[in-house]
Amino acid sequence: STEPVLSAGGSFASSVPAMPGVLFPLTEKGDRSTTGFSKNVFKAVAESLGCQDLSEAIGKEKDWRQKYDGHLENVVEDLAVMSLIDTAKMSQAMLAGLEKARAMEFEVKEGETVPLATAMASPERKFDAVTVKGTGAAKTEVIVPYHGEQLVGQALDAQCDLWAKVGTIEPGAAAAIKSGAKKLGELKGRTFLVLGASSELGPVRPLLEAGATVVAVMRSSEKRWAELIAFARGSAGTLLAPVPAGKATGSDEELAKAAGADLLSDAPGISEWLLRCGSEASGPVTLCTYLYADGEANVRLTAAADFIAEAAAKKLGKEKLSFAYLVSGSTSHLISEEAVRAQEEIFASGSNFWSKAVGQRVNCAASPQGAKLWAAHKSGEPATYHFFRGLANLQGPNYAVAQYMRQWRAVLLHMEGFAVSTPLTPNCRTESVVHNATMRVLLEGMSYWKPMESFDADTARMVMLAILITDLVEPVAKPPSPMQIFGLKAFHSGLWRCPFQVASLGVSTWILGKVAPRPKPVGFE
Repeated sequence: STEPVLSAGGSFASSVPAMPGVLFPLTEKGDRSTTGFSKNVFKAVAESLGCQDLSEAIGKEKDWRQKYDGHLENVVEDLAVMSLIDTAKMSQAMLAGLEKARAMEFEVKEGETVPLATAMASPERKFDAVTVKGTGAAKTEVIVPYHGEQLVGQALDAQCDLWAKVGTIEPGAAAAIKSGAKKLGELKGRTFLVLGASSELGPVRPLLEAGATVVAVMRSSEKRWAELIAFARGSAGTLLAPVPAGKATGSDEELAKAAGADLLSDAPGISEWLLRCGSEASGPVTLCTYLYADGEANVRLTAAADFIAEAAAKKLGKEKLSFAYLVSGSTSHLISEEAVRAQEEIFASGSNFWSKAVGQRVNCAASPQGAKLWAAHKSGEPATYHFFRGLANLQGPNYAVAQYMRQWRAVLLHMEGFAVSTPLTPNCRTESVVHNATMRVLLEGMSYWKPMESFDADTARMVMLAILITDLVEPVAKPPSPMQIFGLKAFHSGLWRCPFQVASLGVSTWILGKVAPRPKPVGFE
């Protein structure tokens, strides 16, 4: 079978074949179409918000693959509007979308399926945990690799201040990295349940180095498990690996051969195992969802992960459990007035002639759709919110469904009182992105447009770890809208403060990236 690339921020990965396990539901035609499925998810949200016209437009769309993004931008903006007006109604709409998105089937064996909800509700014990204890000294400070340097202490603080000043990250991200980097030692004694332990941006190895316990879900791969087990042995942490129940593993070599769990085919068993490990943990527990697979498999993975998140919240409770996600920059969000002012300032003083000649200005004002919903509830008041429309059409509707499912669950958990870490991630040179030649070149030309910058995975992983630390050990922030939790500490690569639509600069970016790659933005050299 084909091994999926699991990552947090990538755009492309190898395909995952159909197999027994989580399946899209059968349609009336007898197939398992994803087009009607994704339409139904967003129609449900629109209808719950009272936007029947938007639901009908989605239902009538004939060219869904090429025009889905416009419809989804409208749905997400309407959710954002409702989050500023009536959070209960926003929550109901998110739950309506999740209900449709989770309405999948589970093939318990070939030819025999049950609703996924049924399979997840009564999981059997399928895995035991094998413990790998490290013998190393715990690290107490986050070190960020950046263009050949190892940023720590004052050097890291200065770089964060520069990123924030230029507009590559939000000020809250700079403050969080500076604070969190000094608190790595506070992760010792914590337990992290990690879905997608092979994620390039996920912090599994630095968590082990800090002395934390990592309960790792990753598919079977003797090479990858052997590498992770060897790393854990040399760290200060503890690794818990899943093996088939009753399987004896005397050596690390035997463990590497036996370890592994597939979320698509083993979702109920993984849920039971993770909740058992979480219940047995003596200290705080964080459920981390760092999953990615290409195409429709991304949605199936996310549906299974969402059932696990829901079950963990009920079983472990908010006093013990917290959650961690990594949010793609290729999604749409409420942004601050300060970010919009920065767009104007950069256009006036920081943009070169060519970007003004070819770039299309970004518009974060209320759309007609959003303004109509606002007016229906705030008669006579102008729509004063700012909304960044970040969907990239090339990602496809399945990518969008998976991303928004996680975001909706993060918002709902936040509203229930759980600590939820869910910051935006930067544009990254992850393996799952750079194996696509076009994307690889585009990333090398991005820094020509102030304040944009793309990052190596090693850099992004460590700055996101520092942000995660603050979300776990510092007081939980309460923004005006629960949908603003994604932006408080957004490390967005400059997307939110760039005055141009990035897509309008695409050809120029590719040419510059090909002919004269620029690793750092103007003024950073």
